[in-house]
Amino acid sequence: MRRLWTMKNLFSLFLLAWFAYGVWEARSYGYLAKIFPFYVSLVLLILMIVHIVMEIVRSVRKAGDGAGTAGGADLSVDWDVPMAEVYAAFLVYVGIIIGVYLGIYLIGYPLALTLFIFLFYRLMAGAGWLASLIAGAAGLGFMAVASHVLGMSWPEGLIVLPWPLG
Repeated sequence: MRRLWTMKNLFSLFLLAWFAYGVWEARSYGYLAKIFPFYVSLVLLILMIVHIVMEIVRSVRKAGDGAGTAGGADLSVDWDVPMAEVYAAFLVYVGIIIGVYLGIYLIGYPLALTLFIFLFYRLMAGAGWLASLIAGAAGLGFMAVASHVLGMSWPEGLIVLPWPLG
């Protein structure tokens, strides 16, 4: 019984409660307002129940075989990375997030996200110019389609640009 109370299973129970709350809370919304949160939460709740049952069955089978259950994550971890590199990578990603927020503040959401996608593909992922341009254009195209279909308007920046740029 003790093997069932691992951190992974406790986190799964937390997510189960979170999705159950999402289903419960979305019931009180108006019809059109509840479609997305209710059904997404419901599907995730069902999938989480299936996941928890599978984890319990797996734990019981491992206990029955006499084999110990793996503690912690399922992935192997390379602990040979110096902490200076870890902190540097962390600061790079925090800087990226701050840069995206600054971009949204200055030039608006669509152009800032398009530039973020392009620059992330080009500089961080090491993709070529063509792949980066296609990814940025696809992001802008998705925002344009979502804006048109859902009747959305994106946040504008301090520098007001014509749509689809601002």
